[in-house]
Amino acid sequence: MSISRSSIGGARTISIVVIGLVAGAVLLSPRNGEQDSLGDYLRASRKATGLTLRAVEAMTGVTNGYLSQIEGRSAKQPSPNVLYKLAGAYGIDYSDLLVRAGHRIPSAESSAGRPATLAGIPLRALEELTEQEAAELRNYLAYIRQKRVS
Repeated sequence: MSISRSSIGGARTISIVVIGLVAGAVLLSPRNGEQDSLGDYLRASRKATGLTLRAVEAMTGVTNGYLSQIEGRSAKQPSPNVLYKLAGAYGIDYSDLLVRAGHRIPSAESSAGRPATLAGIPLRALEELTEQEAAELRNYLAYIRQKRVS
C-alpha cells in the first residue's frame, strides 16, 4: 500500500493505492479558501468511485463526451437533471452539486415569504373583492363548472 499526495485543479487530494488500484480519493480543503470547480470535483468523485467516463455514461445516460466537457470546465452549468444523475452515480450530495454549478436551491424559507395562491392568483386578491365582485366571481365559477359537465 502506498499513499501519494497530488493537486487537482487547486484542490489537494490524497489517493490510497492498493496493488496498483486506486482505492479512493478524499478531497481536502482547497488552497486559498477557494471552492473546487464543479468539473474538478466531479472528476475527483468519479475517480474515487473507480468509474470510467463510459461506465458513468452507461449508468446515467449522459454521454461521455458531455461528461468530459463538464470535467474539463468547458460546460460550466449542467442542468439539474444531469447533476441529479451524477450525484446518484457517485454517491455525493445533489444540493452541493447545484451550488457548485451556480443553480439556486429552493428552500422552505424562500417560499414562506410568498403569498398563498390559487391558480396563480394571490389569495389576498380574493380577500379584497367587494361583495358584488365576489358574487360575480361565484357566478362565473358556477358557469365554468357547468360548462365542464356538459
